[in-house]
Amino acid sequence: MSRKNLKALIVLAMGGGLLFACQSGAKQAQADASSVDSVKVESAVGTADIPYSLVERYFVKNTVKSLESPKITTPEAFDNVFGAAAVMGEGGRPTVIDFSKQYVIAVVLPETEYATTLSPVSLQKNENGEVQFTYKVAKGEKQTYTQRPCLAILVDNSQEGNVVLKEVE
Repeated sequence: MSRKNLKALIVLAMGGGLLFACQSGAKQAQADASSVDSVKVESAVGTADIPYSLVERYFVKNTVKSLESPKITTPEAFDNVFGAAAVMGEGGRPTVIDFSKQYVIAVVLPETEYATTLSPVSLQKNENGEVQFTYKVAKGEKQTYTQRPCLAILVDNSQEGNVVLKEVE
């Protein structure tokens, strides 16, 4: 392999790592955490859509093995799981979270050497009164490094109920 190709491969691998690390390639959430963007989804019978926004520019700390609950309601609990991953440039700051008005629903998968992306599908109140977060996992090719796939969303505190996660293909 030529020196030029090796450099290109290294740059590509580093760029891919940054892109996939905790959804850094997703659209930047609004800096004003008090406003929650409404996301349109199709409703199933007996469910009601709940608006949410993405939490961005955070990574899962290496000390975290798994989450006790997907619902995070305090800054202390959030800081035990996530660290800020600010980058330079426009939209490089982590999402601001106001826990007096919002809570976080987080999905954290085990470390993997496969390119893995988590995408939100829907957030709904189901027929049992539970807040159901549906997400999709896309598994890509094997990488030369590992990543810890994660996805987090902000939900208004008025949306009460036990949080359940549902993974779809």
